[in-house]
Parts: sequence; C-alpha cells; structure tokens
Amino acid sequence: MRKWLPYCEAVILIALIVLIVLNTKRGGAAINSPPASQAGAFIEQGDEHFAKQNLPQALFAYWEGIQAIEADTNNVNHASQLHAHLRVSEIYFHSNWTADAEIHLNRAAAIDPDHPAVHLLRGKLLRDTGEQALAVQEFLAVIAKDPTYAEAHYQLGVLYQGTKQFEEAQTHYKKAIENDPDLIDVPFEPMPIGLQARLQLSRTYRNIQQMYQFIDRELTAEEQAQLVGLEDRGLEILEEVVAHAPDFTEAKQELIGLLYGRAAILRRGGEERAYDEALDVYQQIVTLDPTEVDAYLWMGQIYNSFLQDPESALEVYRKAYALEPDSMTLTEIRTLERDLEEMQIE
Repeated sequence: MRKWLPYCEAVILIALIVLIVLNTKRGGAAINSPPASQAGAFIEQGDEHFAKQNLPQALFAYWEGIQAIEADTNNVNHASQLHAHLRVSEIYFHSNWTADAEIHLNRAAAIDPDHPAVHLLRGKLLRDTGEQALAVQEFLAVIAKDPTYAEAHYQLGVLYQGTKQFEEAQTHYKKAIENDPDLIDVPFEPMPIGLQARLQLSRTYRNIQQMYQFIDRELTAEEQAQLVGLEDRGLEILEEVVAHAPDFTEAKQELIGLLYGRAAILRRGGEERAYDEALDVYQQIVTLDPTEVDAYLWMGQIYNSFLQDPESALEVYRKAYALEPDSMTLTEIRTLERDLEEMQIE
C-alpha cells in the first residue's frame, strides 16, 4: 500500500482544490450545500469508493454527505455524520495527513467520544506518533466497549510484542484470531486481521525461543519441552496462514525459513528415518516455492550420499541446475549419469 501513497496524496490534494474551486464558483458553502435528503446517497457512494480504495472519489462523496447532513441543523443524522467524519479521518490517516486526520477524528469524537472506531483510529494515530502507552489505552478502550473487536486485539498484540510483553501479546493475538473466524478483508490491510495475528503469534513464539537462548543456566526438561512445543505450534500456525492465503509472501518466506531449520535438525540426526523425514520437509519447501534451489540440492545430497538412490538424486540435481546453473551441480549430474551408465552395463 505504501508504494502508491505519494500518488494518492497528490490526487487527494487535487481533489480538495477542485472541490474548493467549485464551491467558490457556485457562491460559497452555504449556498452549495446539497439537500439533506441526499446525504444518505452520498455516504453510500463514499462507502462504495472506500471499499475499493478509490480515496479521492470517496473523499468527495463523504464531503458532500457531511455538507448535506449539516444543511438541516434541526434534524441532524448524528450516526451518518459520525460515520462520514471517521471515514474522512481514516482517508487522511492512510494518506499520511495526520493533522487533517485528527481534525475529523475530533469532530467524530464530539458526536460520540466513546465509539469503538473513534478509540481505534486515535490509537493508531498515537501509535504512529510514538505515544505507545496512550495508544494501548485507546485500544483497551475499544475492547472495553466491544470485547470481540479483532483489530483492537491485534493492535494491542503488536504493541505488547514490541515491548517484550510476550504473554500479553499472545493473549491478544489469540483473541484477534478467535474473533475473525471468517477472515474478513479490512480496507487498507494487506491481509485479514486473523491471518496477520497468526503471523505475529508465530513470531512471538520465536521471540520467546530466542529469549531462552540467553538464559545463563541449563534449561529444565519442562522448559525444553515448552520450547519444542512453541516451535511446533509456530510452524503449524504459518502452515495455516499459507493454506488460507498462498500469496501471503511474507508468511510463506518465514515458513520456508523454519522448514529449512527443521530439516537441518533432522539431517543431523544421522538415522535413515531422520533422512526420510528431512526429505519430506524439503519436498514441502519446494511445493511451497518450486524455485528453492537449496532444497533440491539438499535432497540430491540425501538421496545420493545417505539413501543410495542415485536416480532420485539425479532428478533433483537436474531441477536445481535448470533453476540455477552451477559448475558444482553440473559435476554432480555428470558423475551420477556416469555411475548410472556403469550400473546398467554391469
């Protein structure tokens, strides 16, 4: 999303200038305010554009909706007014116009200061300006109003993880996952909250594992079992994420990295069963990403050196060479081809 933000900011700026010019030509805001009866239609248009992330068009529609609502001072639809100001604030927030976002957020807060969406957006603004403690309070206020608010739990998890409060982070990530069972798409988020929470929960487990590495004593059997369990669960969670979202590159790469680590441990086991299990892991890697040359090379080494299966070794070495031509891989291929020819002659 960040790649197109400069373009989006420029378009929104142009949109605002055009809006001001049109109002000036028509004789001012008081004259130009659309009739109150059109407010709902404008806000519906804004919602449609917002869902498609057409921010300039959404901004126009919400502005028209706000003007229409405020044209009838005796019969203001406060719910629609709150919604429109929140959306305008969010558009400015995602365009990095923090001051303007705060203005409209304050207008929304004047209507309903304890609305969950008000607290959520204020928490994000505080988070991005470095006010982490205040951001936590805002996200907690969201949950106080709505304990099932998945995004608030997720944001709390991120903040707690950042301050190494891993138990609290785990709790809120699990709540975020629990409260997003349908993996609903959220505007401006790269993936549903439930998937992002799973990714971060897996990272939290690795944070805990890393923390134990620096303990200046021998780990107890219970602690070692806990670490093994965290590693297994972290892998399972990432597998869930990638199964739901195969294009979630960040999660896929982290899963592949963990699988390489697991395969290395199995290789060091030195038993035939362990090599078979390592092969299964490498096969999982190349299924996730068929361009993983290192996985093919390790498979070739295991087949050739430990399982005495030169035909399978030759097959995977050829795949590796096709992806990344290398003199050492070519040497392995030529050696295996010669060995197989000699075996056929015998």
